[in-house]
Amino acid sequence: MKINVFDIGGTFVKYGIWDGAALHAMGEFPSCGQEGAARLIARLNAVMNTLGAADAIGICTRGQINCESGVVIYDPPHIIPGYTGTNLKASFADFGVPVAVENDVNCMSLAEAQFFPNSGNGDLICLTYGTCVGGAIVRNGEVYHGANWSAGEFGMIYSGGRYYEDIASVSALVERIRAVDPQLDSGRKIAAVLDRPDIAPLVDAWVSDVADGLASLIHIFDPAAVITGGGFIENERVFERISTYTRQRVAPGFHALLSPARYGNRAGLIGAARLAESLL
Repeated sequence: MKINVFDIGGTFVKYGIWDGAALHAMGEFPSCGQEGAARLIARLNAVMNTLGAADAIGICTRGQINCESGVVIYDPPHIIPGYTGTNLKASFADFGVPVAVENDVNCMSLAEAQFFPNSGNGDLICLTYGTCVGGAIVRNGEVYHGANWSAGEFGMIYSGGRYYEDIASVSALVERIRAVDPQLDSGRKIAAVLDRPDIAPLVDAWVSDVADGLASLIHIFDPAAVITGGGFIENERVFERISTYTRQRVAPGFHALLSPARYGNRAGLIGAARLAESLL
């Protein structure tokens, strides 16, 4: 079995080959979203050609996705102009193999859910923090899509005149910190200077905003677990701080486990591979 998989994010596209048990030939390239959807699709097809023929293709992607048709229902137009309305299944049709398409956080949740019970109190929610904030709801081992394929858009929680992702995404943190030091233009760079006196208070304020949202979701869903993903949150110190702040906000009687994504940045690729595998 050989499945070529892609994880389309707002900043990077990750890819690899799934053999039914593990990922191989992993790599990434900048999304360059401002060049538009057509250019992005062309680069994806070029990488597909370098990976070679496959039995199926698995795609996890940002945005609200109709999994049946493969169409991007909506993605903020300032991230990848023209991406809304793109049919990702059709974009890979020339390769003549089955194509599975799913939202990136839903893919992550499918990969992570295997570690938790699939019935009774086994429901879980997943969030990723990156260019935006994505979310997923898993009930009885399956992703809950909602009536319009858009359930779990936790980044769109609206409060105080702003969306949650406008204050809790890593891109929002980067924007705050670049105002202090323009050189710190990525989560990776910020993670290396967490204790700098001019940076620490800004990170702390961001962690507080993240925890506000997580605590609210725990109160709404009462899940068995909350799984968080994203490169910046993979930093152990960042995750522990978020976990501490969240527990301080959660009311008595709620006992959700807070856990970082076990597969880290590979989770989306593995979830997409599992979906593509089911088509064979």
